[in-house]
Amino acid sequence: MGKRLKYRVGMMLLAAWLAFSILPAYAMAKDASFSLSVSNQTSMKGNQVVVTVTGSDLADVYGFEINLKYDKDKLLYKKSASLLQGFSVPIAPEDGVVVFAHTKVGKAAGLSGKVELAAITFEMISNKTAKTTVELTRVKLVKSDLTDTVLEPGTKAEIAVQAVGNSGTFKDIAGHWAKEGIERAVNMGFVSGYGDGTFRPDLKITRAEFVVMTARAFDFEAKGGMSLNFSDVDKIPVWARSYVAEAEQAGLIKGYADGSFRPNQWISRSEMAVLIMRLYDGELNTSAKATFADKEQIKPWALPSVAAAADLGIIKGKNGNRFAPADSATRAEATIMLLRLLDANK
Repeated sequence: MGKRLKYRVGMMLLAAWLAFSILPAYAMAKDASFSLSVSNQTSMKGNQVVVTVTGSDLADVYGFEINLKYDKDKLLYKKSASLLQGFSVPIAPEDGVVVFAHTKVGKAAGLSGKVELAAITFEMISNKTAKTTVELTRVKLVKSDLTDTVLEPGTKAEIAVQAVGNSGTFKDIAGHWAKEGIERAVNMGFVSGYGDGTFRPDLKITRAEFVVMTARAFDFEAKGGMSLNFSDVDKIPVWARSYVAEAEQAGLIKGYADGSFRPNQWISRSEMAVLIMRLYDGELNTSAKATFADKEQIKPWALPSVAAAADLGIIKGKNGNRFAPADSATRAEATIMLLRLLDANK
């Protein structure tokens, strides 16, 4: 083999080696992609639905802006939020497009991998049961060196819009002690019934569900970026996370000694009393005493709140004047207690 031929063969082998050494790295440099998930409509959210925007294969994202298109004849925009550390800028929608921006602050590493970017809440306003679509039309990603990339994902998600119901249609509250209050709360918009026309007033509720109900009743608003500081944040349902973050920011919830929130645990009547009284605006009667027949069973951490709530008429006893502090609260009990608190705060 001549020198010239050896040289050409050597250069070809070198080129091939470079190609194979570079191409795999290029192939692994995946472009960012985005998905939309729609929360399962639960009765604790009233006629609301939460659309979560998730980014995958992100690389050093310091800030972002998303544009979400929706049908304004079927959905009413309520709020946007991010649980990421930093500063959020929700912009009032125009022509059925929500714009939401978020950025980190100071010297902080950019986001990489799979990240839940934002949760956007809508209220169903159609008087007909139908389907509608939301679409992620544009995403701007900004890296920590302030270079940016604009993408047009076109990602869509379908929402089953339930007709805005009439509280009078509930077929399982006739004769129930909380019937009038349930109908009032539904008309106020912080609870609703199930798709089968029931309200299920005696169904137990979880801590997450009660916090969502409370946040909706008192219309909590987040200030800038939100964060959840509980050790079990991954167990908090996506549809509840922004509400739980707002409630934590408002001082409503503090979690357990081990740092957990325990979102899926049934909330007890004692816990509900403590949470409710953290939202009372007036001056409490510090000398109020619990007069329930089972007051000795009320834990010291809950006793002042129970006594104050009873003094205000927010909490009332069960049969035999029992408070039943360890009993799990029901949907009806939670609804009525929140209505009484709203009235007491007027």
